[in-house]
Amino acid sequence: MNKKWLLLAVLTVGVFVALVGYGDFGGTIDEIGNMSISNLLAGLGLALSNYLLRFLRWAFYLKVLKIEAPVDISALVFLSGLAMSVTPGKAGELVKCYLLNSKTQVPVSRSAPVVVMERLTDVISVIILGLTGFVLLPVPVIMVLAVALVVSVIGLMFALSRHALRLTGLPILSKWSELLRDSQEGFKELAAPRVMVVGVAIGAVAWFAEGLALWVILRGIGSEIDLVRALPIYAAATLVGAVTALPGGLVGTEGSMLAFLQQSGVTRAGASAGTVLIRLVTLWFAVLVGLLALLALRRIPAAEPVD
Repeated sequence: MNKKWLLLAVLTVGVFVALVGYGDFGGTIDEIGNMSISNLLAGLGLALSNYLLRFLRWAFYLKVLKIEAPVDISALVFLSGLAMSVTPGKAGELVKCYLLNSKTQVPVSRSAPVVVMERLTDVISVIILGLTGFVLLPVPVIMVLAVALVVSVIGLMFALSRHALRLTGLPILSKWSELLRDSQEGFKELAAPRVMVVGVAIGAVAWFAEGLALWVILRGIGSEIDLVRALPIYAAATLVGAVTALPGGLVGTEGSMLAFLQQSGVTRAGASAGTVLIRLVTLWFAVLVGLLALLALRRIPAAEPVD
C-alpha cells in the first residue's frame, strides 16, 4: 500500500512539473501568480457545490432503497469517498459501503448499488455536459462522447438483465458473486426511470458547477474563453482521464485539457496554468475534503452488531 501511495505521489509531482514546464516555467508561474483571489475562491465554492449536490443524490438514493442513516454519518461517509478520487475510475469509492456498514450496520450489498449508480449517472451527466457545446468540438471528440453515452446505456441495460448474473462465474468476479447477486434488486430500484432522471439531473448540475469553475479560473488568469467552450472541454478531458484508468485520471485529463484549451485559442502558458489550477481546485481539493471527513468519521464509534 505504501508503495502505491509513493508511486501516486511521484506521478502527481511529475504531472505538475510537466504541466508547468510545458507552458514555460516562468510564463506558467507568472500566469498562476496573476490569479484573481476572488476567482480562485469562486472556483473552490463551485467545487463545494458539486460535492453538496452529489451528496443530495447520495441521500436520495439511500432513501429510495430505504436505507436509514443519521445525516451527520451519511454526510461524512459520502465525503470520505472523495478521498478515493485518486483511485482508478474512482473504484475505491466502494469504501463508502464498508464505512456505512461500520457505523450503521447497513449491509454492504444494500448500499453497493448506490455507489455503482453514482458512477454511472456521473458518466452520463458528464457526457451530456460535453455535448452542450458539441458544435464547437472536433468531430473525434463528439464521436468519443456519443460512443461513451451509448456504451453506458447498453451497460446499464445489461446490468439489469438476468444475463448479468452469469458474469459472476468469471474468475475475476467470482469473489464478488454473492455481493452482486444480493445487490441486483437494488440496482433495479435505482434504475427506475423516475429515479434515473433525478440522478442524472442532479449529476448534470453538479458537473456543470465544476465546468463553470474551469471557466472562472481561466477568467481569473486573463485567459477568457466562451462558457460554451469551457464546459465541453472540462467534460471531454474528464472522460479522457477516466478512460486512461490511471489514478484520478492523471495524465489523460491534463494532456487532453491542454490540447483542447490551446485549440480554443488559449496560450500555452495560460492553458498550463489553467489546467494546474483547475486540478488543484477540483481533484486535489476533493481529496483533502475526503481525508478530513475520514478523520472526523473515525471519531464516531462503530455501531454495535445487531443480534
